[in-house]
Amino acid sequence: MKMNAIVAQFKRELWENRASFFWSQLIFGLLFYLSIVFFISTKFDFRDGGMVSIGGADPFSMEMIVSIYLAISWALQVIVFAVVILVYTHSTLFSDRKTREILFWHSMPVSETTSVLTKLAMICILVPLAIFAVNLVGGFLFVVFLGVVNPALDDIWSALFGLNVSVRLLGNSFEVVLLMLPVITWFLFCSAYARRSPVIISLSVPLGLSILDAIAEKYFGFTLLFNDVLKAYIQLGRASFKKMVTGSDTSVASIDLIFSVGLQATSLALLFSALMIGAAIWLRNNRYEI
Repeated sequence: MKMNAIVAQFKRELWENRASFFWSQLIFGLLFYLSIVFFISTKFDFRDGGMVSIGGADPFSMEMIVSIYLAISWALQVIVFAVVILVYTHSTLFSDRKTREILFWHSMPVSETTSVLTKLAMICILVPLAIFAVNLVGGFLFVVFLGVVNPALDDIWSALFGLNVSVRLLGNSFEVVLLMLPVITWFLFCSAYARRSPVIISLSVPLGLSILDAIAEKYFGFTLLFNDVLKAYIQLGRASFKKMVTGSDTSVASIDLIFSVGLQATSLALLFSALMIGAAIWLRNNRYEI
């Protein structure tokens, strides 16, 4: 029964946000595929031997072309979903309080803990899987296109082998979500707390803390550690993004990367995420009027 309730929660989220989580990526993936096909059709010179030559430069194998396609598609999809997540996290817990739909959902046999964790899982699990699915289907269609326009159809298997890049990109998507977890949970808390605009709270509080920290350090000789933690968090993000782009073997969870930005900052980020989710659940159970 509990599992059925959880499945029903996921269906509810997909039904209410199908435009954000489904149609936006499907339309974007299709537009990106068509634009790349048009670009290659007009700019690339296809030769025999399963190779593509670009303006007299050294030829690239079909496998590399597919890998480049997948990498660009992944990066753009992450940006699109970042916008989707920004809107979703600010509105998902706020809108049903504003419309008083929360009173209806409180009458259902589903706890607020399950509801909030389902929304978090939508971001942390469904989003990476959606990026992976769109990437994989788009990559396969791109291979079919290359196989049709390229006389060397025997190299189609080499191009298909390039689709395994999408598996690595799936891991990268989970890493991006992990890095953004403190920000995501903060937005969810603001959505559960705000009476008027979650966006104003989510932006003004960090900005105010940053200003207070700078003033305390400059005029009083001590810090609130907020800017230090923020700088360490940004440094971790930059190092991780560099790793994802270059394809190095350094993991976000590796010891050297964690200690390079400070184990304390990493621990605080995870603790902060847990506290924000706990606070959002408490607010949903105890204070939901607007």
